[in-house]
Amino acid sequence: MTLLERPPGHRNTAEPPEGVLARAGRAAGCRPRRVLAVWALVVVVAGPLALTLTGALSGAGWEAQGSTAVEVRDELRRDFPQLGAEAAVVAYRQANPIAADPAGLRTLVAALKGSPGTTSVVDPLGQPAEAGLVSSDGTVALIPVALEATEDADLPESAGDLMATVESVELPVGADADATGEWAVWHDFNQLNEEALHKAELLAGLPTVILLFFAFGSAIAAGIPLLLAIAGIAAGFAVLHLATAATAMSVWSMNFSMMIGLAVGIDYSLFIVSRYREERADGKDALDGVAATLATAGKAVFLSALTVVLSLAAIFLVPVMVFRSMALGMILSVIATAAASLTLLPAVLVALGDRVLVSRVRKDPASATEGRWVRWTAAAMRRPGLTLAAGLGVLLLLAAPALGMRLGMPAAGVVDRGEQSRDGYDAVVDAFGPGAPAPMFATVPAAHAPTVVDVALADRGVVAASVVAEPAASGRAVVRITPATAVDDEATSDLVARLRGELDTEAPEARLGGPGTQNTDLTNALTGTAPYAIAAIMAVAFLLLLVVFRSTLIAVTSVLFNLVGVAASFGFATLVFQHGYGASLLGIEHQGFVDAWAPLFFFALLFGLSMDYQLFLLAAIKERHDATGDARLAVQEGIARTGKPITNAALIMIVVFVAFGVTGPIPPTELGVTLALAVLLDATVIRMMLVPSLLGMLGERAWRLPGWLDRRLPHVTFDH
Repeated sequence: MTLLERPPGHRNTAEPPEGVLARAGRAAGCRPRRVLAVWALVVVVAGPLALTLTGALSGAGWEAQGSTAVEVRDELRRDFPQLGAEAAVVAYRQANPIAADPAGLRTLVAALKGSPGTTSVVDPLGQPAEAGLVSSDGTVALIPVALEATEDADLPESAGDLMATVESVELPVGADADATGEWAVWHDFNQLNEEALHKAELLAGLPTVILLFFAFGSAIAAGIPLLLAIAGIAAGFAVLHLATAATAMSVWSMNFSMMIGLAVGIDYSLFIVSRYREERADGKDALDGVAATLATAGKAVFLSALTVVLSLAAIFLVPVMVFRSMALGMILSVIATAAASLTLLPAVLVALGDRVLVSRVRKDPASATEGRWVRWTAAAMRRPGLTLAAGLGVLLLLAAPALGMRLGMPAAGVVDRGEQSRDGYDAVVDAFGPGAPAPMFATVPAAHAPTVVDVALADRGVVAASVVAEPAASGRAVVRITPATAVDDEATSDLVARLRGELDTEAPEARLGGPGTQNTDLTNALTGTAPYAIAAIMAVAFLLLLVVFRSTLIAVTSVLFNLVGVAASFGFATLVFQHGYGASLLGIEHQGFVDAWAPLFFFALLFGLSMDYQLFLLAAIKERHDATGDARLAVQEGIARTGKPITNAALIMIVVFVAFGVTGPIPPTELGVTLALAVLLDATVIRMMLVPSLLGMLGERAWRLPGWLDRRLPHVTFDH
């Protein structure tokens, strides 16, 4: 009777009763063809939805819900649509004054009127000089164009139609034109993001395959993680597509869910396949090996996925659609890849039989105490204080720059020079000043409008302020304020705070919003909710570690180590993206700040991903401690057993993150490169220095738990 023909209920009666995951693995292994058929059906059904996901996603959503900026935006849309506060702008320029030779401008205006994606076009030559649509030297003119849209999600697409029209117009020699504005920038950014996604897939593909081959020593085994990741990502993308029917989802969710899906899918596969090979080398057949693997490594995978999901769920506290949809996309990918790891992977392993094994796999568990991992661990535990101090010193040195981290939100700088929206933005800045592309608008009762103008003009950060709309039915008027600095400049955020403070006193019913305030309100929303989300993530991680490992010291120190690792990553991000060290090597312009979404987003991701390795490592140590009762030996054997798969998983995850980082605009670069460094630090300094040295110092104390707490906590065991 072959393995595949064994009765579904077969198991070794000498072993203790199996847990849920072990039984699930055995069930999948008993009926591999059925499980493979179900997953094949899932992928086939999910495929069309996954492949068409891009068209269902939105380029909008970069606003803090409930903020003053959003309230003013809604009021301007409702009561003052003629202002075109969100209109795109076409920057037309020529060498000689436009008034003396207006032919090129008139040609462009005529082509724009009635063009796709537009509802109205303002001819700058037909406006009074105080409208500020022609530069002081007369060579640059701005053409405001209202975009056609029924909802925010349509605005980037309409901006794309406008940009295509601008490109198609034949202008006189020496004349040029580019469309810019908030929605034009996001159109270009979204396109660059999608292109970067495809480049990243190609860039990460070959190195990942090569690393997997060396990790497994078998082409067949190397293909398993990719199969698993593709199946999980396809299922996650399909569910995300369905979710767009209920609410808008950002295009960013696709990039980050793909990146995380690949990373954790390969991680989970490496952990499970490596453990499966050990179980088979210990003499178990395929079914018993799969059951034992899911009872140990499978349990670590489940807990790791749970931690990542709960960490990312904290991002839902942020009242910004983009971040909520990114978190949802990554959560769906993690859930789908974890489900595939615990159901599809066992079936694949049994179906492949011995072809997934290689001759050099270790023959018995005792061999786990040999090799370089044992030697390194023994060295770290001989001088635990020195090793711990050295590891913490490296991390704290890297973390130091984060003390001066400045947060902000990017403007047109997220798009490379040479793209139409960026070139148009630069043209507007050169001709009209850095604050011109993103003015502020104050809505106020008409009687108080002059007061708002006076308050604005009295501030050194304002270059112009005037009433631009007569009272609407509501009795409110609109004042446009042009700041002296760019929307992503720290001085602009300070200006917003000063003006709002003055207006609270001088004109309490005034509300200051508009494009020039959106970055400030978005940054405030992110920094305001970050402490609560970070506290929730840490509390969840602590409770999970406490329940799983039944040790207050391990739970506390694990959280602290993760905090220091995240701080080191923040320090690195500050050096590169705020101060510009090494930015040219990445092919980016440093922004002078770290994106305001980074602290919360990085913390959630890094905390979740670092728990991936922490759980896998500590689970192996706890398993050996339960089996041997020797704390020091358990550390050596646990690290020896997990050293190779953790190192291989970290290398592949770094490749994936770097590929997604170096192929995209600044925000994905910021995320990918910082995550890559974080994984490197986590797999080396934390796992190879801090954990063994600390456990070596603590000895048996590491596994103690107060009696009153021990009686109240549920029991989680790792079978051995």
